[in-house]
Amino acid sequence: MMKFCTKLLLLMNFSLAFFCACGDVVTTEPNYYKCSDNSKISGYAAEFGNYKVGKAIPYKHSDGYLFSLAVIDRDNYIDDVCTKHLNTILESAYPIYSISLSIETTTFYYNEQDKLNQTITAEFGQYVFSLRNPESLKSAHDSSYIEKMEINGVTYTDVAVAKGRKYEQSYKNDYQTNTVESSARLYYQTKKGILKIEMEDGSYIAINEEDD
Repeated sequence: MMKFCTKLLLLMNFSLAFFCACGDVVTTEPNYYKCSDNSKISGYAAEFGNYKVGKAIPYKHSDGYLFSLAVIDRDNYIDDVCTKHLNTILESAYPIYSISLSIETTTFYYNEQDKLNQTITAEFGQYVFSLRNPESLKSAHDSSYIEKMEINGVTYTDVAVAKGRKYEQSYKNDYQTNTVESSARLYYQTKKGILKIEMEDGSYIAINEEDD
């Protein structure tokens, strides 16, 4: 009887250890391994602006002063529900401006149409813009597509314009999501990224590559 109990106890301990070990494997495995082995987003969203950390882009304010927007962060990752993200932040030292660009996708396998239909969300102060692929706008003969545009002495082709919306309160917080229509406009191009932002008061900032 004693030998039987000993064997039973050993069997129970082995089973418990096996169960715990299996549990550890399941709970400690990073979620992104279950989603995809590649977090990178490709296509229009990845090519937009050719933004790389450390890159500085010259701009000019409608009041005449010159400044640069620098790429200070570019984060590519997969979240817990298997959604890919690409977030980019541009900032200037003075005057203090900050622009965040973000995109998320729910699929890991693109066809060419998926890439064409990507949309980037741009936030600039209280304004929010939805930047659709200029190639998609062009093929659809959308009025948001501009074939040619001159900015500070330089001509840009394949430009698009996005109508802005703004947060209901002047200063956005993490819980504020409601937006209303705005007369703000953002002009952009896939190769150069953000070209010009027009604000509601008539002022604007625009890329300034003439002497670059």
